[in-house]
Amino acid sequence: MEQLELTLKHIEEELQSLGLWEEEQPPLHDLQSQMPFCYDTLRLPQWLQWVFLPRCYQMIQTREGIPEKSDIHSIAEYYFSEAGINAKHLLISIRRFDDLITEWNSPEGQKH
Repeated sequence: MEQLELTLKHIEEELQSLGLWEEEQPPLHDLQSQMPFCYDTLRLPQWLQWVFLPRCYQMIQTREGIPEKSDIHSIAEYYFSEAGINAKHLLISIRRFDDLITEWNSPEGQKH
């Protein structure tokens, strides 16, 4: 879990360094979208900041709700490429998150 938390901190830092971190939370109804990544109400950086990171920090604290798999990297890679944003380090951290979730759910990972 320590590596997971460190990876989340890196994602947060990269969002800030890219100028994608927002001070004001979007309206509550935008955060409650049922669509994957809230793509109908939020931009991906908003989803990462206001939905993904809080859920993951809660998951670490409670050790509940850990997804079986994660594939955020592919949508993030597409989003940042289309937006023309050089998010190399952010994408590395997102891929690391995906990998850590896979490791966590492997038979070896669950022994820890």
